[in-house]
Amino acid sequence: MSTVILSAATKPSVRSLKAALQAALVARGETNVRVFELATMKLAYCQGEFDCWVKTPGACRSKDAEVDIVQAIHDAENVVLLDEVTFGGHSHTLKRAQDRLICLLSPFFEKRSALTHHGSRYDKAANLFALGWMPRRQEALVQTWSDLADANAVNMVAPHVGTAVVDDVTPEHWPKAIEAMLSSTQQPGDTIHARGPLTAALRAAAEPAALSTTPVAPRTAALLVGSPKHKGTSASEVMARALALRLEQAGVTTQTHFATEFVHDGDTAQASARAIAAADVFILVTPLYVDAFPALTTHALQLVASVRAGQARPSVFALVINCGFPEPEQCRTAVAMARHFSDAAGYHWAGALPLGGGGVINPKEPLDKQYGPVEHVKKALDAAAPALARGENIPASALESMLVAPMPDVAYRIMGDLGWRYQAYTHGVAQAQLRARPLDV
Repeated sequence: MSTVILSAATKPSVRSLKAALQAALVARGETNVRVFELATMKLAYCQGEFDCWVKTPGACRSKDAEVDIVQAIHDAENVVLLDEVTFGGHSHTLKRAQDRLICLLSPFFEKRSALTHHGSRYDKAANLFALGWMPRRQEALVQTWSDLADANAVNMVAPHVGTAVVDDVTPEHWPKAIEAMLSSTQQPGDTIHARGPLTAALRAAAEPAALSTTPVAPRTAALLVGSPKHKGTSASEVMARALALRLEQAGVTTQTHFATEFVHDGDTAQASARAIAAADVFILVTPLYVDAFPALTTHALQLVASVRAGQARPSVFALVINCGFPEPEQCRTAVAMARHFSDAAGYHWAGALPLGGGGVINPKEPLDKQYGPVEHVKKALDAAAPALARGENIPASALESMLVAPMPDVAYRIMGDLGWRYQAYTHGVAQAQLRARPLDV
């Protein structure tokens, strides 16, 4: 058996956990183990341009250590994601590598576990295990960690999935938890039999927390565009600008930030985090990346939470998230993570607007100049902005509007597949090459 460990061991306890994991693998007779220490590696972040599907099928355009990571995972039987549990998901250190694994998948859509997913590029995929650490166990975060791993495994077409979360309170339980994870034969998505429960989970996560005091109208709002794409090229920016316009019209002063401000930990990132933390309202408008947030967006949230640590200043947090799959239920784990962030950073959770079929938004034209399949998006923002400007939660009517499907799922999948083929054509890539398997060579 061969195992790849993607390690984000930045704290002593996580480094100790890595040692315990390696000891467990040795005890199981596994000698072919490769560890990638992500915290010490210079890795580019995924920009969501999909070049690895339509320009250089099966290969990321950034030639750094990720090339070795992808090849190692392609060759392995098992992959272990080792990380500190961060808002119920992974830290930005691990997400940098995880976001760029989509080259292992085909761009073409298929339906699995009641939802749309991408097909596998290769005949074989590795089992996926997620081993997390937190100082003290919090069951809500543990559940989100498990849900995220299952969703990741479904997406990556992993044969089996296993999870474990350990803490510093009961270190004596670590070996047993690790062994149970590695012994798991659970099939990804085996508890998903219909879409209904996924819809219920999404609604529960998106529901705002009850207001404990009389609403106070905010004076300032910070919007963070979570897409790592260049300015002027993302659906998230289009929605953020439309929402900012509506807030300004309601008397709220807005400032828009971009995920690319958080590439490094330097002065730019720190200043942006402080500015966001100082606003009366913080609204994240982001795409869905691998069932969670992009690496840069995760970094931003970590820094904002750090700035707000120990502050008693009342502020509000809300989420607008879009995914390229037709079903908004794909966003359920990310919405739960946003809610965990809100709690960790001391915000009042004002709710979420999850959008499925984000591909219907033209990223190069203002939202209010677009019509047809985006009408429900404008309607949702029209309802949400005045409420947030009054210091209230996102109303249920806004959520219901955003959840409206812009077109039948089957039609979206057909149009999406045609879109991938057209993009390949414009780049001079032969249609047969879209299913290329460069790592098999």
